[in-house]
Amino acid sequence: MEKTFPQKTKPWSKSQGAVLAIAADLRKAAAINALLSTPAPVLPVKDGHLILPFVIGIFETFRASLLPDVPAVHLRRAIAAYARSKNYLLASAQPDAMRHDATGTPVSAVDEADRLSAQLRVEEIRRERQASAELARTEEVATGPSPDK
Repeated sequence: MEKTFPQKTKPWSKSQGAVLAIAADLRKAAAINALLSTPAPVLPVKDGHLILPFVIGIFETFRASLLPDVPAVHLRRAIAAYARSKNYLLASAQPDAMRHDATGTPVSAVDEADRLSAQLRVEEIRRERQASAELARTEEVATGPSPDK
C-alpha cells in the first residue's frame, strides 16, 4: 500500500525539540525489554530519556535476543505498540530525525516520506485528543461536573 498525502502538507522544517519519554513510553519500552535476554539500549528506561526512532528491520535484531519460549508475535506486537505511540511518531517526524540501531547508535536519517507519515499521524492524534477534550467539556457543561470533582 502506497502512502498518499494531502497536496498542501509539507514535512516540518523546524524541529520541535528533543522528544523525551513519559510514563506511557516507559511502559511500552519495558514491555519490549521484558521479552529480551538483555535490555535494548535504544529504549528509554527513565522519565526524560530521549525517544529514538528505530532502524528499519530492528525486529530481527531484537528477535535474536528474544527469551526462550516467548513467541515472536509478542515481540512484534510490543514493538508495534511502541512505534505507534505519539512520542515515537513525534521523534520520527522531526527534520533532523535519525534512525538508531539496537545499541542506540545513529545509523541513518529518517527519510522524508516516513517523516511526513509520522507528522500526519501526530497531527491526527492531536486533533482526536482535542476533540475528545472538547466533547468532555461540552458534556460537563450539559450535565454538570462529575461527582468526583
